Amino acid sequence: MDNLKPLMSNSKQWEEHREFIKSRTQEKWVGDAKNALDWFLEVMGEDEWAKRKKAVVAYFKKQQESIFPENGKPQKYLSENEKAVAFHQDWTAWYLYLVESLFYRPYVSQPSQSCRIFPFFSAIGRHIDLIKNISGVDDKLHELLRGKINQPDAVLFEISVALMYARNGWKVSFITETPPEKSPDLLIEKGNISFYVECKRQSKVTEYSEKERNEWLKRWDKLVPAMTAYNTPTHMDILFKVEVSETNELVLVSAFNELVKNNMIDSGHFLENDQIKVSVKNIDMSSVDQHFDKYQVLWNSPQMISLFAGGYESNGNYTQIHSPKGINIVGPDDDEHVLNLYCSGVHSAYCAKWECISDISIDKKAKDVRKLLSKAIKQAPANGDTIIHIAYETLEGPQVEIERHKKIANSINTFNYGEKNVSAVYCHALQPSTGVEDSEWAETTIRFGRNGTDPTKILPHDLLLDEENTAISDDTHWLQDLLASLK
Repeated sequence: MDNLKPLMSNSKQWEEHREFIKSRTQEKWVGDAKNALDWFLEVMGEDEWAKRKKAVVAYFKKQQESIFPENGKPQKYLSENEKAVAFHQDWTAWYLYLVESLFYRPYVSQPSQSCRIFPFFSAIGRHIDLIKNISGVDDKLHELLRGKINQPDAVLFEISVALMYARNGWKVSFITETPPEKSPDLLIEKGNISFYVECKRQSKVTEYSEKERNEWLKRWDKLVPAMTAYNTPTHMDILFKVEVSETNELVLVSAFNELVKNNMIDSGHFLENDQIKVSVKNIDMSSVDQHFDKYQVLWNSPQMISLFAGGYESNGNYTQIHSPKGINIVGPDDDEHVLNLYCSGVHSAYCAKWECISDISIDKKAKDVRKLLSKAIKQAPANGDTIIHIAYETLEGPQVEIERHKKIANSINTFNYGEKNVSAVYCHALQPSTGVEDSEWAETTIRFGRNGTDPTKILPHDLLLDEENTAISDDTHWLQDLLASLK
């Protein structure tokens, strides 16, 4: 394959795409996100932002140079920490870079990361005048943008909760922390009623999910040589009935070879035992080629996976390798553009979609909020009524989320709150998802009133990110996903 090169194209399709990209910056949610971005960068300072943005770009440039080394140069070694699709060293700068790119670098894209943070920036920007009047917000922004704690998700959640109360007519104040004393995040007041508010946000994925994925990758690494030796682009569907770690690392190799031996590739039949269920089909390379004849495809995007897998599910687990015919840089080749690589075609591709339905796996991925609830109660004051807000992301699919919902309801209803007067607990289940063409955001608020408190009276509008034209339902979004999958 040739070196990376700038894309020079005057084709009608690209002209139409450029016009689409240009028009997108006029969409209201993009303008709202930019309002928040401009405010944040003003607080951070121009020099500080330039330095931190440079570090973000350098991180991904190094990845790019490792995958596509210049002619005659050896491939650069990357540690596991340097292969991540997010800039873990500075999450705040990473988020700001993605939002800034939306407006100034439209061909820069990391869909799975962007869909997690765009809604927060858009909501803040949409109500920017309201939130700027919240007492203590300047100190909270300083914590987010210039503080040493690398946890922007937690701070963005606190700001969003504060904004939600302000939208519902409450006077809101951030409470200044005075270590080592524990204190809640907010004080809200309306007339002669007041509550303290404590916010907790769960990590994106569970430790078990990370371990399970690492176990999958061990089996994928063994499978790839068998698939490439078959010498025909293929896609494998795998269902693990037991924990992935309980299977032999060569289990998929054996299954693939058995399917080949019995002429079961692309037959519509599957191979099944008490541990796995697998089927393999040939990738329709003629359709893949036809698509690439018309379009460039963002490198390692959902659209690329969809071409190989014959479809794409936002909560699915996919892994793929391919041999590209060409990779083009779209946009300026400068010190600010990265993650702007587009594939012009592939010689071959191999792909797999996997899922584990083991009861043990589902149980361990359905992480409870009991620990966060305990931490929140410790920060509740001894005198005064407290409301707790907990956020978590629902990325594991409907089966896991149904089980998690049961655990959470049981924990909150049976928890020993001691002498702390907790009036209500709100759980915000958040689901960012990216598809082939676009992304979407779903959220479900689960309310628990205590001591006779009606949570709907405190927050009549309790969706965290008050997006305009949001479709509201009485069903949880994971139940909607489950019902949609059964159609």
